Amino acid sequence: MTAPGDDGNLIDEYRNIAAIVAALALLQAATGAISVVGPLTLIAQGASTWTIGAIASSYALGFVVGARMAPAEIRQIGHIRAFAAFAAGGSLAAAALYISAHPAWWMLMQALIGLSAAGLLASGESWIAGAAPPARRGAVLGFYLVTSKLGFMAGPFLAAFASPGSAAAFLIVSALFTASLIPVSATRRAEPAPPSAVPFGPMRLWETAPSAVIAAFIAGIVNGAVLQLYAIFVTDLAPDSVTGMAAMFNAAMIGGAVLSQWPAGMVSDKMDRRIVIAVLAAVSGLAATLLALFGMQLPLPVVFTLAAVWGAGSLSFYGVAVAHAADRAEPGQAANMMSGILILWATGSMLGPALAGGVMSVIGVGGLFMFAAAGLFILALAMLYRRAEMRQVPDIDKGDFAPSAATSMSAADLNPMIDENDDPEIPREV
Repeated sequence: MTAPGDDGNLIDEYRNIAAIVAALALLQAATGAISVVGPLTLIAQGASTWTIGAIASSYALGFVVGARMAPAEIRQIGHIRAFAAFAAGGSLAAAALYISAHPAWWMLMQALIGLSAAGLLASGESWIAGAAPPARRGAVLGFYLVTSKLGFMAGPFLAAFASPGSAAAFLIVSALFTASLIPVSATRRAEPAPPSAVPFGPMRLWETAPSAVIAAFIAGIVNGAVLQLYAIFVTDLAPDSVTGMAAMFNAAMIGGAVLSQWPAGMVSDKMDRRIVIAVLAAVSGLAATLLALFGMQLPLPVVFTLAAVWGAGSLSFYGVAVAHAADRAEPGQAANMMSGILILWATGSMLGPALAGGVMSVIGVGGLFMFAAAGLFILALAMLYRRAEMRQVPDIDKGDFAPSAATSMSAADLNPMIDENDDPEIPREV
């Protein structure tokens, strides 16, 4: 029960949460828009697919740097100043892409956009974590992740109003970064404590949860490549309206992920999570294979359906992998484990676009999903092998699934899988 007068405070808390969620949804809209504007502009400028992939990888490099530096920056200057600084950086970098077509300039600006996006996510997610009532963290996290995905879906549709390479296209992205500051200015709560999670190193992660390490790394490689380069794939589907086609294709992928994330997580609570990851990877790998081989010949409704199936599998297994890692984490260490998993994902995201771009330069645009299919089938086999070699965590030691996305290290503080009362000194049997 709430004490008299607490209702007003609770309403204020939820209002603050909604404001930050809206700000991060605008950020996701900006990143969704640049995923269309960037590749299509580079194609219009005559860039090769390998060059486009390398430029996309620089975004992930900036994201890794931002994920590591943002917590310290927030501790030094506070959430509000950090949020404003990162939003300004992203806005300036997006607008500056219009200045030059030189690949080195684009790599620098994309890295700055990635750094800014990571900083904005760290600032916003730790802010949400500080404002969310502990008993409602699962609901808050679910609301945030769905709203965030809706923002990422909306961004490409906004970019569709401008021609690729036009000043208007870059101004739309820049304006979305700037607009994320508006909801933040409406908050009426003191700043929360800074992010607390310190990521595990790769070797410690591998010793604790090798299956989660494999899944997170492949998620970064595969999903990083597809989400950065799908606009190139759709250029032959509708040459006269490629930005609109890219927006619909993106909406199908993200929509499939939204629909599957919770069911996949609930199933993974009742069986070995590695089997769930294997099934998701195999299904999405099959969809990727069909897109690679027959995407240009199939009717558009079938193409969108396959895109949704791919998203339902490939964009959902990361959350299951995080839950698997949390199951095996020692008490009090789940947040650090999740942060380390994110760094692995981001490292994979640096490699994926460049590798996929190289494959596409050799075998054509279908190479994007052929590359994705190969990674997904490897993941499915790896999970089955790990399941055969190592026993699963007993059901009694499993935590309840909570949705998780590759966003920032601060998301670990928000996830309800983490027990704030865990004692890190008490050993845990796994």
